[in-house]
Amino acid sequence: MRTIVVALVAAALALTVAGCSSTPAASTTPAPVPAPPPAPAAAVPAGGSAQTTSLSDTETAVFEPFPTGPDVPADLAQKITANKQPTLIFFYDSSQYTSQEVRKIIDSVRDDNRGLVDLVAYDIGKYTSASGDGSIVVNDKLAGNDSAKQAALFARNPAIDASFTPFIVLTDGQGYIIYKHRGLVDPAFLEREVQRASR
Repeated sequence: MRTIVVALVAAALALTVAGCSSTPAASTTPAPVPAPPPAPAAAVPAGGSAQTTSLSDTETAVFEPFPTGPDVPADLAQKITANKQPTLIFFYDSSQYTSQEVRKIIDSVRDDNRGLVDLVAYDIGKYTSASGDGSIVVNDKLAGNDSAKQAALFARNPAIDASFTPFIVLTDGQGYIIYKHRGLVDPAFLEREVQRASR
């Protein structure tokens, strides 16, 4: 019986030593497969430059003075240019589902960052319609409603350019537009921008 146990132990040691040896055993590994060629670079639109943002293609990095003039509502101009209050301006259409979702995101971000920015919201869906090319057109029936007409004209201001809804414009404490966004917004990104506006 001892002879069998000794033989098994000797065989186990021999296999262990053979497995730990430094000389590689001949194997039948396949030849390495060459890597696929790299994907071609995305084409840059004619006359444009490549986007560098990674969150959305609708993000616009801006830093420009808030517009002045007769089409800017006086109370908003006072708040931003004179009082230097960071302000989130929200253009929306209350009949749009996306606008309702963006409003929930804005409210959540403002609740988490209470007091950092003021909110000014314009329901321009009541005052405007979209033309065939998607641009905003002021309804003719608003000729007698000055505040509605001013809100719609303010949305069309070239510095704002809220040509689609929902649309967000964020100003900082120095009276500059620092962020614009069209469509559904990422809550974490909006929160970072709100905190940046209040610094």
